[in-house]
This record gives sequence, structure tokens and C-alpha cells, in this order.
Amino acid sequence: MRSHQAVVHHVGRVIDVVERGAPLSGDGNANRLARSWQRSLNNHQVDPAQINVPRVVTAQELREHRDRLETFMRISREGIDRLYAQVLPANYCVLMTDAAGVTIDFRTVPGQDKEFKEEGFRVGTCWSEEQEGTCGVGTSLIDGQPTLVHRDEHFRTHNIKFTCSASPIFGLDGKPIALLDASALHSPDQRDSQLLVFRMVIERAQQIENAFAYYSLRPYWVLQCGHLAEYLSVQTDYIVAFDDKGQLVGGNRRANLELLTRDGHAPVFVHDLFECTANDILAAAHARPGQPFPLRLQGSGERIFATLRPPASRSRQAELQRRVAVPERTDADDTAKLRGFSHLALRDSRIRGNVERALKIVNRDIPAMLLGETGTGKEAFARALHDYSDRCKKPFVALNCAAIPENLIESELFGYREGAFTGARAKGARGKILQADGGTLFLDEIGDMPLQLQCRLLRVLAEGEVLALGAETPIPVKLNIVCATHQNLPDLVAQGRFREDLYYRLNGAVFHLPPLRERTDIRDVIETVLREEAAAMDRPELTLDSDAMTALERHEWPGNIRQLRHAVRYACAICDNTVIRADHFPPDLFMRNCLQANVEPGGSGPVLGQRAPTTPPPPLDITDSEAMLRARMINTLRRNHWQVKISAQELGMSRATFYRKLSRFNIVPPNRRD
Repeated sequence: MRSHQAVVHHVGRVIDVVERGAPLSGDGNANRLARSWQRSLNNHQVDPAQINVPRVVTAQELREHRDRLETFMRISREGIDRLYAQVLPANYCVLMTDAAGVTIDFRTVPGQDKEFKEEGFRVGTCWSEEQEGTCGVGTSLIDGQPTLVHRDEHFRTHNIKFTCSASPIFGLDGKPIALLDASALHSPDQRDSQLLVFRMVIERAQQIENAFAYYSLRPYWVLQCGHLAEYLSVQTDYIVAFDDKGQLVGGNRRANLELLTRDGHAPVFVHDLFECTANDILAAAHARPGQPFPLRLQGSGERIFATLRPPASRSRQAELQRRVAVPERTDADDTAKLRGFSHLALRDSRIRGNVERALKIVNRDIPAMLLGETGTGKEAFARALHDYSDRCKKPFVALNCAAIPENLIESELFGYREGAFTGARAKGARGKILQADGGTLFLDEIGDMPLQLQCRLLRVLAEGEVLALGAETPIPVKLNIVCATHQNLPDLVAQGRFREDLYYRLNGAVFHLPPLRERTDIRDVIETVLREEAAAMDRPELTLDSDAMTALERHEWPGNIRQLRHAVRYACAICDNTVIRADHFPPDLFMRNCLQANVEPGGSGPVLGQRAPTTPPPPLDITDSEAMLRARMINTLRRNHWQVKISAQELGMSRATFYRKLSRFNIVPPNRRD
């Protein structure tokens, strides 16, 4: 309750500022707040002497406000949790309102939750300027700018003890869709003490805004742009989206303000904005997948950096195609038998043999180990195992052990309770193991799992229960585990880098997936991938001409099916008619093949995709363990551009031993092939 003296003093100050033009404060933001005070008194007719708590909407009204922003709330939750973790030690609550100023999400301060609620901080409270006068939420929504309202800068007497830092969040149309706010009931008198929290709120609001922009633009090609390539993975300046025709369709707010309305007019196509075409961008992104590439702005020539994300809807459509497609030349009985595997090309004898063995062990509680080079379809095979099994209606959860930092794998895999570590979510998190309960857990690149986590995983498999970080009581789980790796696990066991007991626990049934270049059904694979990617782009009429098919069949495909899919996707986007030619594929795809091509009689030059005739190497008589080592040596050599010294050091071999293995496994560098 505010004292009578405080109420009288504040009302007098309002009259001085609004009617007599007295300065509100010495801060540079004072004029904005003074104009808000004038609106509050003259336009909204808010009584500054009111000391009652803010209005709270009914439960039905709150549901309606939340339902309108259900997707946005889901996307924003992570950003709210992170801001809350930052400001909680200083006793700040965090709230999010919609564009009407109604609180739709709220994080209180433990131990002060009753006091916050008594002051009106709760879900359903309306903080609009029309209701509350000048305050962080309402004034930010009116002005469209981040606003810090500190203590007696608030208009209503009830609010003069609070400090509020607020920042609006905009949609693609440039209008506010929500607002993020951090508020404290008690704070120092000095306004400058709030500037750090104010900056945190602004940064989190921008991150949420960009995340929602990404989601909203997911049907299109999306450029994530920034001025520094090194910071692009953690800081986005501009988000720009374009369609298959290269026409710009939108971007985040900063892109709209600084790029898409330049010099008084809006660029229509990609080449109106950048000194390149949409096809150039696709080629640059394909040449450096996942890596930033430079772009120059039209007119100014200013250089920025970008990464490209393909349309998300296409990947979902392609997945749907893969799940329902039935391979040609397979009779009806076989198709029914291969439920779950029908999307795989099955004319290669090794793939067919793998599938036939998989059908026999899939519901026998036998763990599967998938071996093969990167991109050979290990996750697709794991998903097929799941889809064929009795667990097909339960979750399929995948975790790439090599793609997550070592210090995060534990929390990702086992989950954690609230407060388990600094930055943990307020309600904790369910790990991948619990998410896969009743279904299948796919652990890709299992060889990269840290040793201490291998011990915990072994305990889960042995005892059928998982203990989250910070928890005291284990939770029973029942799941099937499928693992994959391109490494030689027996070698890792011998080196002490992988637990022997875990290896034998996971090594129930081993499936070797051959590289694409060695598959006898490579034409079927190419046709299947083309059919899926063309359907995903709503261009089912696309076909390959014979030269392009020959070039693809003869290509080495170091990235296997994954590389093939990216190349075909690029060609489908580039092709401007119904027939895809070899020159529609990425410019560097056949470069090595061209260098190895025959010269036609008469000196007409190399034939695209044609390699010099080779004598087929004799079949190798090697064990499974040696086959794994051979694949690992080839991968290492390719990554190191066939430099033996570096590759031998990386694999922990002497050069003499490495050369003996090269001879034993018939591994020949590309430039030495006859």
C-alpha cells in the first residue's frame, strides 16, 4: 500500500509535467515518457492516484489471448527461460504479453511469488497504456520501441516502486505481436542501475523475434546474414527469404528497415538486393555447406556474410515421399513384407541382404549396429528398423553424439531436474532416453560418446532405468537402441577410448551399408532421389537426360546419398525446363571426374563425367573389422587430400604400417589410378 503522502506527491508531479511542462527527468528518454504521461492523462483518462492492482482478465479471455499466439509462445519459451535465468539472481520476474498488453506467460521469483501476485504480476494481468498509463509494457507497445520505466517514471501511483525493462517483438508485417519484460518490485533509486537488465531484455526480444521470423519464413529459402562471418552462428543481423524464382518474400524487422526498403524503394528479386542471382547463392551454399559465404549489396558494394537454409516444408514432403514410395520392380508380396523398408532402393544385393536379416531380428530385443561411411543412409535404415517393428507408433528419437559439445551430451541424453546447473530450465528437461521410452533411440556416431557417459548408458541398458541430472529417483524406461558409426570400434576399445562391455552390449546385429559408388542399384537410388526432390518442389515432370544420368552413375560420391540429394535438389532448383542436364548440377560436382576424363578422338576435349577405363580390382578377402578400418582410412585420406603422413598420424599408425595397409586393402589414390 502506498502512503497518502506518496500519492499526493506523485499526483502533484504529474500535474507539473503534463500541464506546466516541467521536465520529467534528466534522462534522454524523458521526452518520450512525458508524451506518454500526457496520453495517459488526456487521452486515456487514467487516474494517477489509483492504488489498486491492475486489471486481470477472466480465465476464458486469457485462453483466447493465449490460443491466438500458441505457436509463437512455443517458439519464445526458450528465450524467456534464458532471460529468466539471467535476471533471477537479482530478484527480477519475467513476463510476456501479447499486443494488447495481456500477460500470457510469466516467471516469478521463488520466495517472493506471493508479493509479486499481490502487486499484480501474474498471468492475465493487463499492462496496456490505456489501463495503466505509462509503464514498460504499455508504452513500448504504443511507441514500438524498447522502454525503461524506472520507479516514479510510472504514471499510476500503484506502480511507482517498480522498475520495468520492456522490448516489443515484431512480426513480419512490422507490427508488434508480443512484448518481453523484466520487472523488479524493489530496486535502487538510480536509473542507470537498470541499464544492464534493459540491454538483456532487448537482446532476448530480438532473438525471439528472429526465431519466429525463421519459423514464419520456413516455406522459402532463408538467408541468415551478418557483418562478421565468425559471429554468424550466434548472432543474426538480417534474415532475408526468397522463393524458387529468386523473388524476395520478406525478412526480419532489421532486414525490412535496412535492406528491403533501401533508397526509398523495395527490391523485388535477389539480384536487386545483392550483386548476384539466386542461382549464384545456391551454388555458393552448395560449395560450402553450412559455412558462411560473402555477398555484396547492390549500390553500396558493402560486403556481408550469409548462410542458406533450404525450405523446411520440402524436407518434410521429401520425408513423406520416402515413407510411402514403393520401389519399382518389386512384387506385391515383397512390398507387404518390407513394411518400413519400402522407401529404400533394394536391388543391391548387400542392401537386400541387410534388410532380410533386419526383418528377422527387428522384434527380438537385439540391438543393431550400423556401419558405413558418412551419408550412406544409416539414419534412414535405423528409422526403417523402427517403422517395421512393433514400436512403430512409439517415438523414434535421434541423437548425433559428434554434433553436440561434450559438456552438453549428458544433459541431452539423460535430461535434468530444475536447478541442476546454472542456466537450466526452470522446469528441467526430459532427455532423449526418456523421450524415446517405448520406442527407438538412435545414437549416431556412438564412437564419439565420452567415456564417462558410456558408463551411464551401460547402466541404463543393464537396469532399464535412467537417472536425470540433479534427480534422486531413477525412472524406468523400455526402449530399443540402434547405434551407428563410421569408426572402428574394436580399435577404439583397444585404445581405451570405448568401453568393451558397452561395445558387446550394443553389437548385437551388425549391418554394413555400402558406399553409393559401390552399389549395383545406383541408378535406382538416383531415380528415387530425383523423384522425391522433384515432388518436394512441386515439379514431378522433371527428368534426367542420358548424359546427366551417366555422369551421376560414374561419380565417386564421397558424401554418398546425402551429397547426391543436395546435388539433385540444386539441379531441380536451377533447371528452367523439364529435362535436367549435367550443367544444371553444382559447378564443382564433376570437377574431379573431368580431370580424369578421356579425351575424345580429334582432341575435342574431355567428356563430362567420363573416367578413364580401369581394370576392376579383385574382390577383397578381408574381415568385418578390416573392412571398417579400410573405410576409415579412405575417409581420413579424402579429408586430408590423400596426404599419407597426416592421415597416418591422425589414425595413430606409422607410415610403414599405413603403406602396408594401403597395399593390403587395395586403396589407390585417385591420381594414380590407371
